[in-house]
Amino acid sequence: MSLDIDCDGVPHDGPAAGQVFRDLGVEPIINCTGVRSSYGGCNPTRSVLAAMEASGRGFVILNELAEAIGRKLAALTGAEWGLVTAGSAAGVSQAVAACVAGNDPEKMLKLPLRGEKAVVVAADQRMAYEHAIRAVGCMVLPIGRASDLDQLPIEDIAAICVVASDIPKSVLPFEEIALRSRQLRIPLIVDGAGEAPKFPNVWLRNGADLLIHSGGKYISGPQSTGFLLGSERLCRAAYLNGPPGQSFGRSMKVGKDEIIGAYVALEQWVMGGAARAMERWRDCITILKREFLSVPGLAVEEIEPDFAFCNPRIAASWSIKTFPIDAEAIAEKLANARPRIVLRDCWQRSQRIVVDPTNLTKVEAKIVGRSIIHAVAERPLAPAAPPQEDFEELAGAWQVFIDFLHGSAVHGFVLLQDGQNIWGTHISTEVSSNCRGKIVGPQLKLFSQLPGDPLGLDYEFDGTLREGSLTGVVHLGASAAKYSGLTFKRQFGRASWRAKRTRTNHTDGDKGASR
Repeated sequence: MSLDIDCDGVPHDGPAAGQVFRDLGVEPIINCTGVRSSYGGCNPTRSVLAAMEASGRGFVILNELAEAIGRKLAALTGAEWGLVTAGSAAGVSQAVAACVAGNDPEKMLKLPLRGEKAVVVAADQRMAYEHAIRAVGCMVLPIGRASDLDQLPIEDIAAICVVASDIPKSVLPFEEIALRSRQLRIPLIVDGAGEAPKFPNVWLRNGADLLIHSGGKYISGPQSTGFLLGSERLCRAAYLNGPPGQSFGRSMKVGKDEIIGAYVALEQWVMGGAARAMERWRDCITILKREFLSVPGLAVEEIEPDFAFCNPRIAASWSIKTFPIDAEAIAEKLANARPRIVLRDCWQRSQRIVVDPTNLTKVEAKIVGRSIIHAVAERPLAPAAPPQEDFEELAGAWQVFIDFLHGSAVHGFVLLQDGQNIWGTHISTEVSSNCRGKIVGPQLKLFSQLPGDPLGLDYEFDGTLREGSLTGVVHLGASAAKYSGLTFKRQFGRASWRAKRTRTNHTDGDKGASR
């Protein structure tokens, strides 16, 4: 099987690839979200696929392959050494393991730790993937200033980890944290998974010991790969704490074909692929802009690359008076159409959508542009009947039973009400926060976000009141403020729930409990 290749040299899901998905009952998509892993990152190029196919037909001693790739990555990037990992998160875990255990067998075989060591992070650079640090058994310790390091027991600090895309807007200057890491001899890790690789690398040149990049994002390597680059001693230790040895990172296996594919993709990127990608992205933006400007009333904004995005994007916005439709409805239309087009929900505003051309061909850009303007300008359906004015009374304290896919918990609601509008407090087993929603007739929809570390915990309760009890489903997720779309707010699936009222018109509730 081979992927179709568009005239601009970019693979796309043409008939061959698309049919494989359809045979499984899954409809392929046109991806306008950028490099989101949940949509498969970027598609490998033909030469990457060919290299992977060829390497998959033979055998090799993986340690010898690692030595060869380490030398090649050093020559290509200017780093002392490097390795291919099973994605960027695995790169974080292996980097931390190297900083904790080196290649000391006694320390290696004790991983994961039990919180004896900590990894310092910037308080304003918290990320969703800190599980990769905690997996090694290290605590995550946020600081607000470089001088905070002086107040910590240095022997308990395994490493410092900062996020490349957040560094420019952080109150913790990189130069300061790099200087303190050198003075205190604490390894400094830069997670650059969200950035496109660029060499010579600014972070390695200015004090980072280790740098992590994705192999499945902008460079169009295998989706399951990443790179760990930097200090030869630490990179070698990271390799030995990962596959194929019988160490902590054995589960982070990366195949010989993926290693070869990732290296070929990075080599192509460094040797001109980045410039070719930018040219294609600009062409796609031009096509989308032309389509959007063909509709009077659509405003267009070209968003230039910045510290968070290496590629341009384009936004279209409109007045609700001109086009009585919101962005959520447009996204739903496009996602349910054929071909399916997926927009990134956390970029939407009520009358504004953003298109990222990272994974688009020029042909697909035209399809996307025309589909969006059709969805915006399409004559709206007759307005739905106004919501029924009746509602049930829910004010009071409720005991809430949630049945997860495995296990269960008891939460609590303390609700106030004004007509159909509901608000109050959601109390979990450990924390509590505000909730809000509406009840129309017996149908309740209630939203809350409980405090979490590092992400807020999202709950979306749908329920029906019958004979004094609430029953329904709750959508579960976790999100940061900048990723507040439904994709993340529902990323942990759903559970069933039921609730019974314990008191009416009362503002105090019992703390939730596990069971």
